[in-house]
Amino acid sequence: METQEELTDNNQSDISLAEQFSARVLLKAAKIVSVEKHPGGTQLYILTLNAGDTEPRQIVSSIVSFYKEEALLGKTIVLVYNLKPANFRGVRSNGMLLAASDPAVKETETCEVLFVPQFEPGTILEPEGCPEPDQPLCYVKPDKFFSIPLYTKDGFMEVGGKKIGSCGKYVTAQVYRNGSVG
Repeated sequence: METQEELTDNNQSDISLAEQFSARVLLKAAKIVSVEKHPGGTQLYILTLNAGDTEPRQIVSSIVSFYKEEALLGKTIVLVYNLKPANFRGVRSNGMLLAASDPAVKETETCEVLFVPQFEPGTILEPEGCPEPDQPLCYVKPDKFFSIPLYTKDGFMEVGGKKIGSCGKYVTAQVYRNGSVG
């Protein structure tokens, strides 16, 4: 018997890249309510988020060299909500923030966190033309997440040529307007 993931993989040619992304990945707007440096990692922050749930959510992110704590606190970001949880030096991360980068340099040398003040915490962000999921999505493994390319084009975050957002508003990049997102 095939699993849902195998069924999706077998039928990939039948559905667009944006629809594949929408069927696997749940993006939400999340507000950063606290920022602290990871006690065991000089390049890591522990971020506590309001993602519209009853309980706060915690993620670990390696953006210390790009952002000061005060530049992050109170900002709303794009959260990969259903990324399989992982431990980073003993601290559990329940998701990942999205950031754009310059395609002309190494991935770890540039970083623009995608801030989305236009969205309330908990807003589900989908490729245009794709409906919000009608049932909870399973965790997505990092390799599956990174197998579907996200990028910025003319300042808009896209997948498969479809802008990502909600209610006619879209996720945008200010600095790396044409590059990869991860």
